[in-house]
Amino acid sequence: MALEKIINNSGSNALKNNLIHPECVELLNFRVTEEDKSARLYHNMYMFLNNKGYTGAGELWHKYGHEEEVHSDWARNYLLDLGIQPELRDLPAIMPKEYKSFPEVIRLSYDHEVEITNQCKELAACAMKHADHMLYQLALKFLAEQIEEVGKMQTWLDKLEAFGEESSALRFLDNEMGELAKG
Repeated sequence: MALEKIINNSGSNALKNNLIHPECVELLNFRVTEEDKSARLYHNMYMFLNNKGYTGAGELWHKYGHEEEVHSDWARNYLLDLGIQPELRDLPAIMPKEYKSFPEVIRLSYDHEVEITNQCKELAACAMKHADHMLYQLALKFLAEQIEEVGKMQTWLDKLEAFGEESSALRFLDNEMGELAKG
C-alpha cells in the first residue's frame, strides 16, 4: 500500500505528523499478531503437556501463554497511544497437536523464541532506520524480554542435556517447572 494511501486511510495525526513511519506501523501490527500466535502455541503445548501427565510443565507453559498476551498488548497500546487502530488479523487455527514428547516441546519452544527474537530485532532495526527513538525504546523492551525467554528455554535444554530424558529425570524437571509456575 502506498505511503499516502496509508496516511489518508488511517486518519492518524501520528502518521501525518511523522511520529511513526507506515513500515513501523506494519511491523507493530505484525508483532501483535505474532505475540497472539505465540500465546496460542504455548496454550496448545500446555494442553498437550497436561494431557500427558506433565502437569507442572503444563502450568508453566500456560503461564508462558499468558505472558505472550501481555507482550501483544505492548504493541497494541503503543499504536493506540499514537491514535492508530491496531489490526486484529486472522490467526491460524491450532489443532490439538500430538507432540512426540515433553523434550520436543522444550526444543520447539526454544526454536520459537529464537524466531521471535529475530522478528524483534527487525522491529528495532526499522525503528532506527526511520530515526524513531520512541519505537526503538519499545523494541528494546521486546528484546530485553526475549533475552529472558531465550534464556529460560536454554536452561531447560541444558537440563535435558545434563540429566537426560529418562522418565525419572523428566519427572523431576516437571516438578521443578510446576514450582516455577506457582511463583
